[in-house]
Amino acid sequence: MIDPAILDKILVLLAPLFIGATGDNARAARSAAQAMLNSYGARTNRELRLAALAVAFSFGALDALSRAASLDLPVNQVLRLRGNANSLNRGAEQNEKRLEKQLQQPAPVALEPAPEPELPANTATDELVAFVRASWKAEKEASATQPVPLSRQQQRFADRQAEKQRQREREQARLAEKAAQRDAAYAKRLQQSA
Repeated sequence: MIDPAILDKILVLLAPLFIGATGDNARAARSAAQAMLNSYGARTNRELRLAALAVAFSFGALDALSRAASLDLPVNQVLRLRGNANSLNRGAEQNEKRLEKQLQQPAPVALEPAPEPELPANTATDELVAFVRASWKAEKEASATQPVPLSRQQQRFADRQAEKQRQREREQARLAEKAAQRDAAYAKRLQQSA
């Protein structure tokens, strides 16, 4: 779920990128920024931020390349602008890849906020301490029921462990099949010799 305040802030920051192309019309520039963001299909605030960074970096790269095309600039400034454009383009691509990865995952489920506990009527130290301890206990129980997402390194480690386990199981099955064939051949030789 995208927070309207966050979307508004991002549109305010992106609109100047489009102001020149809209004849200094702020509303049209904001609408163009909104259209660019919508094309990415962001579903959450984080995805929206990644889309905004991709838009800002890519337009920054185009602006730097446009300025580098000026014939009256010294060579070192042209090279600096081209280097900046390259860095900005790389940043845009990285954010687009991150966004694509986020979009491939199922949409996160919005958690309902926990109800605020009622404050104790008395401000005596004992009651306040009991209130704080009860709040900590409730938070601890709530966090224990929610699954903890794995970091990328933890996920890779878990994937490697699962693959090693599959390889062990295949090897054990292969050895068991080989032992069964050997036993069958041995039993057959025993029958032939008898």
